[in-house]
Amino acid sequence: MEVVRSIKSAMVKIVKYLASLVFCLFMNLSYGQVTIVNNLKIDQQLIIKNASVDTTKISGFRIQLAFNTDRSFVENIKIKYTNYYPESKETYTIYQQPYWKLRVGNFYREIDALATLKQIREFFPNAFIVPDNIKRPLIEKIKKG
Repeated sequence: MEVVRSIKSAMVKIVKYLASLVFCLFMNLSYGQVTIVNNLKIDQQLIIKNASVDTTKISGFRIQLAFNTDRSFVENIKIKYTNYYPESKETYTIYQQPYWKLRVGNFYREIDALATLKQIREFFPNAFIVPDNIKRPLIEKIKKG
């Protein structure tokens, strides 16, 4: 019986020592220090990437006057538009393969685009409204409508 008791007490001591050893290891791990070394090249790349994000653009509408695979056709429509509407500076020529597209305006609401579309269709009967990213409108223009 005494041998069994000494074996049990020895096993209990071993388990206690192992438990305290594991506890100490985890305690030391929690107080470790981490050193972060910034790579300047990565910081520069992040600055360049974040600079290209344009927060002045929002979802809105534009009026598409023309689209064609021939860029000169679209440029001729642009000249025609600027002759009819010289006060309008909001023309956008974009390329989405394989088409060149001419879009005009920055409309926050589709109803504003519809009002302008009615006027434009007098000279450009094939014009239509498209959703697009537009310049953020001024607050006064939003309150006005």
